[in-house]
Amino acid sequence: MSGMKHRVIEHYELVRKLGTGGSGVVWLANDTELQRPVVLKLLQRGALTPEQMRTTYLREARLASAIEHPNVCGIYEVGEADNEAFIVMQYIPGKPLDRIIDNGAASLELVLSVGIQVADGLAAAHSLGIFHRDLKPANIILTDGGLAKILDFGLARRINMEEVEFDPAKHAERKIPIDAKYTARGGTLAYMAPEQFVTGQSSVQSDIFAVGVVLYELLTGRHPFHRPDSPDFQSIRAIQFEEPPPIRELAPDAPVELESTILHCLEKQPAARFASAAELRESLRTILMAKQLDSVMSPGLNMPSRNHLEIPTPEQEKRSTGILSMLAERFRESGGNQQHNTIVVLPFLNMGPADAAPLYGYALADAISARLARMQSLVVRPSSALMNLNARQLDPLSIGQKLRVEYVVAGSFLRSDQGFDLNWQMLDVPAQSVRAGGSINVNSFDLVAVQNEISAEIFAVLRGTATVRIASRTKELEQEDSRPLEQELSEEYLQARALLNSFMFRRGSADDLDRAKELFNRVSQRDPSYAPAWTGLGVTHLQYVRHGLGGQMHLIETRRALDRALAIDPGSVEANLYRVYMLLSRGEKESARHGIAHLLQTAGNDWNVRRIAGTTLRSDGQYEAALAEFQTALRLNPSDAAAIYNDRARVFQYQGQMELAEDEVQKGLTLEPGHTRLRITRGYQFMRIGQLERAIAALEEVIAEDKTMRIVYPTIAMCYAQLGDRAKASTFIVDETLAAAEADSEMAYRLATYFAVDGEAVEALHWLRRAVYLGNENYPWFSKNPAWSRLHGNADFELILTDLKKTFKRNSKNWKRLLSQVER
Repeated sequence: MSGMKHRVIEHYELVRKLGTGGSGVVWLANDTELQRPVVLKLLQRGALTPEQMRTTYLREARLASAIEHPNVCGIYEVGEADNEAFIVMQYIPGKPLDRIIDNGAASLELVLSVGIQVADGLAAAHSLGIFHRDLKPANIILTDGGLAKILDFGLARRINMEEVEFDPAKHAERKIPIDAKYTARGGTLAYMAPEQFVTGQSSVQSDIFAVGVVLYELLTGRHPFHRPDSPDFQSIRAIQFEEPPPIRELAPDAPVELESTILHCLEKQPAARFASAAELRESLRTILMAKQLDSVMSPGLNMPSRNHLEIPTPEQEKRSTGILSMLAERFRESGGNQQHNTIVVLPFLNMGPADAAPLYGYALADAISARLARMQSLVVRPSSALMNLNARQLDPLSIGQKLRVEYVVAGSFLRSDQGFDLNWQMLDVPAQSVRAGGSINVNSFDLVAVQNEISAEIFAVLRGTATVRIASRTKELEQEDSRPLEQELSEEYLQARALLNSFMFRRGSADDLDRAKELFNRVSQRDPSYAPAWTGLGVTHLQYVRHGLGGQMHLIETRRALDRALAIDPGSVEANLYRVYMLLSRGEKESARHGIAHLLQTAGNDWNVRRIAGTTLRSDGQYEAALAEFQTALRLNPSDAAAIYNDRARVFQYQGQMELAEDEVQKGLTLEPGHTRLRITRGYQFMRIGQLERAIAALEEVIAEDKTMRIVYPTIAMCYAQLGDRAKASTFIVDETLAAAEADSEMAYRLATYFAVDGEAVEALHWLRRAVYLGNENYPWFSKNPAWSRLHGNADFELILTDLKKTFKRNSKNWKRLLSQVER
């Protein structure tokens, strides 16, 4: 069977074999009806008759399918075909815990997060009277999004001790001394509770014992009953009668409370363990709160105490799971420490009247950040992430810990009739100390001089660290920018930058954009050699296009301004980055790809570079590469997690993995409930799963707040068209909608899809061609999007798909070549 290709069972096309377990053969398959990847397990009958199979595995799999919980792998279908029984489950990309344990002990935060999530999933199953019976690291997947998912619920049958296979001469390679073979009627011996060797039965307490073993391994990197110094350590007796070594001997930094909790799970007598998985979950949550990890990394989560247990509502459960999976994700690679070579410049505090220098503090921070970004191996967190916070309430060291940076630059300024006074400090977050600082007192404000003085001192400090290297053009740029920028132009530039940031990061008004354009224009005309003014002007013009406030002329002005900026300063990351955005908006995809590859090579530590790479890869149908770039962007800038969760949700939606997409949306909305793009993605999610009324309500709520979000209009129209209300649908397809689609590839595709749903084939194909021309070449999604089912067989549509397939193959090769040149 393994040599057969494209075998189909019911409506599931087998793609490739994933593995063979004690209960059957596992395949990656494609659900041809719902267009999503799934895992299909073909059950091995062995000595069981078909009737025995129905009354054992299939019956229990059907029971397990009733578990609906974010931390439990969903079972979609249970059935029989051609005398073979099969179970269809959710496909979950990620890494099983046994592979994570192979790499050694995990961080405390990861252990707590995974433990809480696993206990949550078990509690949901136990409430339905379902036990796992084979909980082990290989049956727990940690997704790239940090979500822990329990696999194979209820698929291990009750243990018959006469059929247990045990060979003390064998042991698993991964430091587990007990033969971990999965038996036909049991679980995995290394994770069985003592009483199971006597009774052969599973219970709440046997599942809790297994959790204890898993957490012990995750925290220490070894199995609790590994006894290399004992001749009989490879035996069931080690589990039944021996005590595990104290955890704090193997993991000295582990809290006493966590050691106590895990050992409580590993008690020999079932009655001495936690009474329920919910009680175990609350014990772990209490430890998390005591360590103040939640308040630092995930503000706003209200965890109940162990003495006040409540059954969470579904919304609370999603919120809790979202925050815990974010916590796991953020600490998965870093171990929870401040990342090396990371810095954030906090908004400078205005010590004078607010009207004397409005919003200068934020703009000044951005200007200094841009200069620091010249250090190629330094990760500069964007200060724009803090625009919605009250600058006077920012504690620099606390913010540094929250953003997980090594250094923080903070300061204050006073603008008065006598001149400009500025004080600044560079703080070492891990050492809780001041590394550098100073005062600047000038008669008139000169932005270039301020940037030079502060950046030069910071450069001097960081040059002393072996891991930081300075861009080759830094000295040249310092000399080039040493000429003064007169006070009036300095202030107008900062005001323009503040207005642009307000529009981009605080959902400012179009008036802010108009005023920013006017000021950037004035500065660039009066000092044509000042590159940042040309960059700001180009970025401003591009915002008109990206927000549906302008058309092709703004793209032309964007190109002109960015060309001027790059002629003066070819190494400007911001100018090069927004040039790529401009190329994408103009449909110049190949040039954009090469621009992205160049940025990845020269500014790979810029999270925005990684994000635009992910966005472009997504629109080219390169989903796995896109997810990798988004993951890197999240690591570089955790403060923009909500936006990156939205990016990843979009990828999962294209892949048909709607459960994972929902997880990402919920995590993002947990962080930022008002995030516009996430709310749009949530509305689209409702539409994809057939909840049209909820989709309409969610999307109309967005445009009620901001009518410029025209990307929403075609999706709302699609919903009304599917409900049969074509007249209402048409009210959303107006001149502004069409104009926005002319310059935006995603908007063009959504508009094309609306016309496809509405039965307007000619219009659908016109806008599909426009989407492709503008650079949307997402062939994997275009070829399977069910909204286009009416056009399958249409000669023009099939021709477009044929051409796109060729383009997709060519793009795949090009991306592989371009990304191979990028240092990882």
